[in-house]
Amino acid sequence: MVLPLAAFSFLWLDLIRQLSYQWETNEQYAYGWFVPFFAAALLWRRWSDRPGSGLPDHGTTGQQDLPQVSGFILHPSSRFLLSAFCFLLFLLLPLRVIHEINQDWPLITWPLTAAVVALSLNAVYLKGGWAWVKHFAFPICFILVAVRWPYRIENGLTQKLMQVVASLTVEVLGWLNIPAFQRGNLIEIATGTVGVDEACSGIRSFQSTLMAALLMGELYRLRVWARAGLVGFGLLLAFGFNVIRTLVLTWQANAHGLSAIDKWHDPAGLTITVACFFCLWALALLITKWTKTGGPRTTDNGLMTKGRGPKAESRKQKAETAPPDQPQVSGFNPQPSTPVVSSSSAPRFLLSAFCFPPIRRYLLAVGLWSLFCIFATEAWYRSGDIKPFEAARWWVSYPTNLPSFREIPVSQFARKLLKYDQGILGAWTEADGTQWSVFCFRWRAGDPTARMAARGHRPEYCMVGSGHQMNKDFGTKYLPVNGLSLPFRTYLFDAPERPLYVFFCLWEDATEKQTGFAKTKYHDRLRSVLDRRRGLGQQTLEIICSGYASMDDAQAAVTTRLPELIRVEPSKESGF
Repeated sequence: MVLPLAAFSFLWLDLIRQLSYQWETNEQYAYGWFVPFFAAALLWRRWSDRPGSGLPDHGTTGQQDLPQVSGFILHPSSRFLLSAFCFLLFLLLPLRVIHEINQDWPLITWPLTAAVVALSLNAVYLKGGWAWVKHFAFPICFILVAVRWPYRIENGLTQKLMQVVASLTVEVLGWLNIPAFQRGNLIEIATGTVGVDEACSGIRSFQSTLMAALLMGELYRLRVWARAGLVGFGLLLAFGFNVIRTLVLTWQANAHGLSAIDKWHDPAGLTITVACFFCLWALALLITKWTKTGGPRTTDNGLMTKGRGPKAESRKQKAETAPPDQPQVSGFNPQPSTPVVSSSSAPRFLLSAFCFPPIRRYLLAVGLWSLFCIFATEAWYRSGDIKPFEAARWWVSYPTNLPSFREIPVSQFARKLLKYDQGILGAWTEADGTQWSVFCFRWRAGDPTARMAARGHRPEYCMVGSGHQMNKDFGTKYLPVNGLSLPFRTYLFDAPERPLYVFFCLWEDATEKQTGFAKTKYHDRLRSVLDRRRGLGQQTLEIICSGYASMDDAQAAVTTRLPELIRVEPSKESGF
C-alpha cells in the first residue's frame, strides 16, 4: 500500500505547491500555510474512530472489477461515479496547464482544488463506502478554506465592509474630538490620509477567522447549528476587531504622524488575529461543556444523539462486525461465489487475479496521472522557451529639476503587498498647474510570483478601492517613446476635486510584441497560456495626471513628456 499512497500524494503535494503562491503573495491568505497541517491532524483524528467499512474487503476477494474483466455487474450509481472519475482525470490536465501561470485566478483554482478533493473522496468511497465518505469528508474538504475567493465575491464584500469600518472609525474619532473625513476606504485626518488596509486589501483576519471557526467546530465535533453559530460569531469578531484596529492606527497617525502606521500595522493585525482565535476557542469550549451537561451530545464517530448515544454506538458495532459478504452499503450487486464467465467459447483470464486490489489500483492510477500532468505542463511551457527577444530596457527619469518635484515614500505595507524588486514613486506640478504622479515598479525574471504581483493591481481595482469611481475605460493606446512603443491602458476616474486621467503600462521582458493589458483579465490569462511564456520579468508604469479638459489633451501631454520621462538602455541585465 506504500507505493500507491506515495504516488497519490503527488496529487496533493502539487496542489499545495500551486496554492502556496497565493499564500505567499496575498497577506490575507497567509494562514493557508497552516491549513494542510490542520487538515492532516483532523484526518488522523478521524482515522482513530472511523466506522466500519461499508464495502466488502476487495483485497481478500480479488474479484471486484469492471464487468468485462471480472464478470461483475456495476450498480448504476457506481457507473456514474466511474464516469465522473474519468471526467475529473481528463479535466485535471487543462486545469493544471492554465493554473501554472495563473495561480491567482479563482476561476481555475477552485475547479482544480475541487477536482483533487473529489478524487480523494472517491478513493475513500472505494475503501469504505459512503460511511467513510461522510466520516472523512470534512478533513479532506478543509483545504477549500485556503483557496482565494472569487474576485466579485471577495471584492464586493471586503470593499463594502471596509467602507463600513471607515465610517464607524470616523464616527468614533468624532466622539474623541479628532477631526476626520471619510473618502471611500480612506480616512483623512490632520496629518494625512489613512487607508483601511491601504485600500488594496480586504478585511484583516476575515478569512483566517472563518478558517479558525470551522477548525474549532470540527475539533470538538459540534453539531451543525453550533458550527454555524461559531462561524457567525467569528465573522462578527473579525469585523469588530478590525474596527478597533483601524481606530488605533488612525489615532496613532493623528498623534504621531503617518509614519506611526508602519510601526503599529503588523502588531495590530497579529493581535486581532490571535484574539479572534482564542475567543473562538473559548466559545467552542463553552458549547462543548453545555452539550455534555444538558444539551445534545456528540459521539466518538461524530453522530449526534441525546444522552450517551447507544443507537450510534450499536450502529458502529454492527458495521464493524458485519461479515464481508453482507455489506451494509455497496455500490455493487451481491457477489456470486464464483466469477461469472462470459458465454463466449474462447477462454478468458480474470485479469484481477494479477492486479492490485481496486483501491490500490485507483491510488496508483491517479498518482501516475497527476505526475503525467506535471510533466505535460512542463513540456508545454518549455516548448515555448525559445531564444528570448532582446528587448530594450527602460526606466523612469524624474524631472528632479522642478521645484515642485517630490519623491513619494513607499510604506512598508505597500512594499510587502507589491513585493517588487525595484520601485520608484514621484509627483510634481507642471508650469501650467497640471498635477502629475508617476509610479514605476519592476519584478525580476524567474520569480513565479512576479506575474501575479504585476498584474494583480490594476487601476480599476486599486483606484476604486482608494475612493475613486471609474468613469470610462478608453482601451489600450500605443505611445511612442525613444524608438519604443509602450502599450498604455487608459482610464478616466472621477475624483472629489477634478477628474484623474490614468495611463497604465504593463511591460513584459523578452517579448517581441508588447500587448499590455487585454480588454479583460480573462483574455490576458488565456493569451499567456497560449503563448507558453512564463517566468518573464515584469514592469509597470502608471501615470496619473489631472487638470486637463479631456482625455485627448491628457494623452497629448503624456506623449510630449514621455521622451524626457523614460530612459531607454539596451541592456541584458535584470535592472538598472
